[in-house]
Amino acid sequence: MRFEYFASVYTCVAALLVAAPAAAQPARDWARCANDTNAYSSEKAIKGCTAIIKAGRGERRELAIAFYNRANAFYGAGDFDRAIDDYGAAIRLDPTYASAFSNRGNAYSLKGDPDKAIADYDAAIRFNPNYTIALSNRADIYRTKGDFDRAIADYSAAIQASPKRARLFLDRGSAYRGKGDIKNAVADFDQAIKLDPKYADAHLSRGLAHYDANDYDRAMADLNQAINLNHRQPKALYSRGLVYTARHDYDRAIADYSEAIRLDHAFAHAYGNRARAFRARGNLDHAIADFNESLSLDPNNANDFNGRGLAYLDAKNYDQAIADFTKASELDPRYTFAISNRCWTRGLADRELRAALADCDAVLTMKPDDVATLDRRALVYMKMSEIEKAIADYDAVLRLDPDDALARYSRGVARERLGDVAGASADRAAAQLLQPGVADAFKKLGLR
Repeated sequence: MRFEYFASVYTCVAALLVAAPAAAQPARDWARCANDTNAYSSEKAIKGCTAIIKAGRGERRELAIAFYNRANAFYGAGDFDRAIDDYGAAIRLDPTYASAFSNRGNAYSLKGDPDKAIADYDAAIRFNPNYTIALSNRADIYRTKGDFDRAIADYSAAIQASPKRARLFLDRGSAYRGKGDIKNAVADFDQAIKLDPKYADAHLSRGLAHYDANDYDRAMADLNQAINLNHRQPKALYSRGLVYTARHDYDRAIADYSEAIRLDHAFAHAYGNRARAFRARGNLDHAIADFNESLSLDPNNANDFNGRGLAYLDAKNYDQAIADFTKASELDPRYTFAISNRCWTRGLADRELRAALADCDAVLTMKPDDVATLDRRALVYMKMSEIEKAIADYDAVLRLDPDDALARYSRGVARERLGDVAGASADRAAAQLLQPGVADAFKKLGLR
């Protein structure tokens, strides 16, 4: 959140009043109220401004400045309600006071009222169309809301007014990345780094953009540089852990997630992704422990309930797996991965098969060509002895993914059950060519 004090205005007013003591408040009150060098505590600044306001002998503009300065002091002390009241008083005295609108917008934003914040930024920009701070703060809110086009427009206007500010390019690049426009995001991060080669956050953001584009070499180079510039940045370490995970280098990923957690014990995503790395290594106890920690920090994280459910599934703790997939789907009713995983778990456990079928059907209503769910529904049909329906689903899987060896082998088993010996033999032979160990994988499905 960018904030403006307009110290130069305070200085000019104080000098004017010192030159005309008969018509003004004592210079000491103005010095404390202005506090343009931060020489006074918020409490003393508030007292200085209050003395001027209570005397009420200044011009309207001078009283507006006193209210504005006192609002800034309240803001600095974290008392946003009183700050908002005083910014309002300043605005009533001077309805064109752009910085008062802008700073009141900041206070509303910090109170969690983005709509009122935007309204104040709108007013600030109306009175000062090139007001970089108000433009960029309004853009920040639009970006948080996911309104990336408006955010980009505001950042662009701010950049036009202040083209040498690296932070503006970083923020616009982040908006482009949020929109999925990686090319323009990288271009903005490049410009931010050109303006400030040691800007760690710009290297971090460019690294994440390369990660989004699956360009792991460039991502790693940028994230290494970000860490070199600021080795105590948990997000950079966490992000490099994501790249190591994508490269299946789980030991290094775990090391980076662990260091991020050491620096920030409340970093829920780091716990969650370290859990996934532990699961990939087969260390289910550590994975479940990390998911437990993540979910204690962020109990509404559907993705980590799903992740813990998969760890429980690996451990064949079907009851707990189903409970976690259920919780994930309650938190996000359109979370198809969790619903499909619950279908899969019920199918593997050979229980609640009608409920399993309903789960798979629900996913396929939302995603008709979801290969994994078609395959899982086929398993459920097999266990329900509805072989023709199972074959139809395996046919659909193989149309979408002809190299799915397990689906081809399973279709062979289904064809054999219907007496199609030639078809069964052909499917099994083709599956074993694709994956020599496919018969062992099939045994784990619990089909006989």
